[in-house]
Amino acid sequence: MSPGTPRGRTVHRVVRLTAGLAVLAGLLAGCSADGSLPALAPAAPGGGGSGPALSPTGVFNGDLPNGTVPSSLAPAAFYRVPSPLPAAPAGTLIRTQQISSPGGIPTGAHTYRVLYHSRSLTGADIAVSGLVIVPATAPPRGGYPILAWAHGTTGIADQCAPSRSNQVFIPYAAQLLARGFVIAATDYEGLGTAGIHPYLVGTSEARSVLDGARAARALVGARTSGTVVVMGHSQGGQAALFAGEIAPIYAPDLFVAGIVAIAPVGSVADFVPANPPDTPVAAQTFALMAVVAWAQYYPGVPLRSALTAYGARFEPVVDGACADRLGSALVNIPADRIFVNGWSTSGSMAVPILANEPGGAPSAAPILVAQGTADVLVPASGTERLVADRLCGTENDTVDFDEFAGSGHTSVLAAAQAPVLGWIGARLSGAHPVDTCGGPPNLLS
Repeated sequence: MSPGTPRGRTVHRVVRLTAGLAVLAGLLAGCSADGSLPALAPAAPGGGGSGPALSPTGVFNGDLPNGTVPSSLAPAAFYRVPSPLPAAPAGTLIRTQQISSPGGIPTGAHTYRVLYHSRSLTGADIAVSGLVIVPATAPPRGGYPILAWAHGTTGIADQCAPSRSNQVFIPYAAQLLARGFVIAATDYEGLGTAGIHPYLVGTSEARSVLDGARAARALVGARTSGTVVVMGHSQGGQAALFAGEIAPIYAPDLFVAGIVAIAPVGSVADFVPANPPDTPVAAQTFALMAVVAWAQYYPGVPLRSALTAYGARFEPVVDGACADRLGSALVNIPADRIFVNGWSTSGSMAVPILANEPGGAPSAAPILVAQGTADVLVPASGTERLVADRLCGTENDTVDFDEFAGSGHTSVLAAAQAPVLGWIGARLSGAHPVDTCGGPPNLLS
């Protein structure tokens, strides 16, 4: 199924956002906070600050390289895409902006907001935003490797882009920077910049991730290597797996040394069963965002094929609010009031659901999958099927599958820190990767 032209998205964006906030205000009235999503929405946009700039060749000096804008530029202006957008190879920088130390990033590291060229599923030249974080230390021999971070769900509205926040959440950022990684953190297509965010459309996410790594190389210059490790959580876990699949054809200039998928989304259908029983509010939220995004992105997916008349009323809310506020609006609403019976098996939904399940092609690199056994959003049983049936089974990938006893969807990040960092270090050292395919996952505490 091919994506089509967004239906009414550009013309009606402000109207829909305003309507969405109004609807959200009404829906939130009287709702309990119990069961709402974690605070995933970005904080108020940051910016400003000063410090040494990065030259086009990667040398720190007092000059702003070409395309760099003053740090006082308002974020809204930064994300405005030139019209028409001059053609350029994927990964080419359009604009950069150094920002003062955002929360979550160690003092001394140099953080840049970036706008760069990428490609849509149709091959159109598009602009994607994100962050590049450069260590304060000198590069190791051969140049800085790149850690391409794929973030978890924040929403599909532009203001939900992580790079717009003054608080950065990248797991293990301090440790990765200390080990000499440049971090490239994409926002994904349509987050931050105008247009639809193709939420949980794996190839779109993967292109944004890989082109973010290319943009980091363009910014830092000769001090980077072509070695990339892709790491993602939840939505980003899906993105990381797809990045491994498309890298050999889409980004042959990058050497993808490893793929880390933490609690990866295996299938949108896993969030809300076809016959909706009691469903965690976070799972409802993510499935609803996917349905709304796909109905605008794929021309053959009508909204009402998956949502009830009542559920369809949430479309402007999804378009105008980030994930935490949307989750608050869904707290007391049963899934079967929002999703029609058999929603995920209808012909129009079944095709994009299958197309966006990871494991449809072999990976370019060995894979580490980390999963919590107590995850109620992305259950361990679903990840076990993904690994056994698709990654190990159909594609014969090399997979090290670690399960963490008692860890949930978010707490698995802390539990997995030492194994993940150790596995990444082993990929850079050239050590032979562990392969658990054909046996049970490693059960860790």
